[in-house]
Amino acid sequence: MNDLPRLLRTLGWVFLALALNIVVIGIGALWMKIGPATIGLLLDPGNAVIWLTTALTFAPAVGSFYAARLMRRRDASR
Repeated sequence: MNDLPRLLRTLGWVFLALALNIVVIGIGALWMKIGPATIGLLLDPGNAVIWLTTALTFAPAVGSFYAARLMRRRDASR
């Protein structure tokens, strides 16, 4: 039963790497297109679409890490 938490944790690291690449490449593309004003657009608290999209980008990684943690805790309690 130790293989599934390890698989989920590895999958979480893969999702995290993909999400970081997507976010960094997206910020770089915005920076090249708009310039330094990009930081103001990205940090604007009124722009809920950017915050929601970023949260949804990292959600699979967080979910995988959390599922692996729950499975390890369940196996440890047995």
